[in-house]
Amino acid sequence: MVTVDEAGGAVVKKWLPRLVVAALLVILIVQFVQEEPKKAPAQEPRTMQATDFTLPTVDGELSLHDQRGKVVILNFWASWCIPCQTEMPHFQKFYDAHQDDVEIVAVNYTKKDDRDEAVQFARDHNLTFPILFDETGEVSEMYGAFTIPTTYILNRDGDIVHQFAGPLDVEMLREYVGILF
Repeated sequence: MVTVDEAGGAVVKKWLPRLVVAALLVILIVQFVQEEPKKAPAQEPRTMQATDFTLPTVDGELSLHDQRGKVVILNFWASWCIPCQTEMPHFQKFYDAHQDDVEIVAVNYTKKDDRDEAVQFARDHNLTFPILFDETGEVSEMYGAFTIPTTYILNRDGDIVHQFAGPLDVEMLREYVGILF
């Protein structure tokens, strides 16, 4: 027969609940580590149909809807925007390599830019993709392009599959657009 004096009983009463809690934590941790993570079912990426618009270009006008069937890079920019100036040569290089499958629609935020300066910028950088002029700012605002550059990538059905605020380069375009070919 084992007897415990009052002092020993107090120690057991003090430490026993702590030992039980510690043991339960160890059991839970071991179980958690041993369980294989359950994979979430694969889901289609969420997309949203791009809103159609028609804007003037240097030579006429262009509607976004007319670009269906191609992957579209919809870019909002201004000639005075330093990050826009940095990304435009990348857009042209990408366009030169993929213009059979990709259309770049560069919407100049003309409400806060000068149309003549935008045209000169396009000439200086030998931009051959369409430059559109958003003179009222309506389209830029409709797309939430409050930060420029802002770029949307649309699949062949006209769904927005990616959105970026800030400049893109050729590698980023290959990564995000290349998967849609």
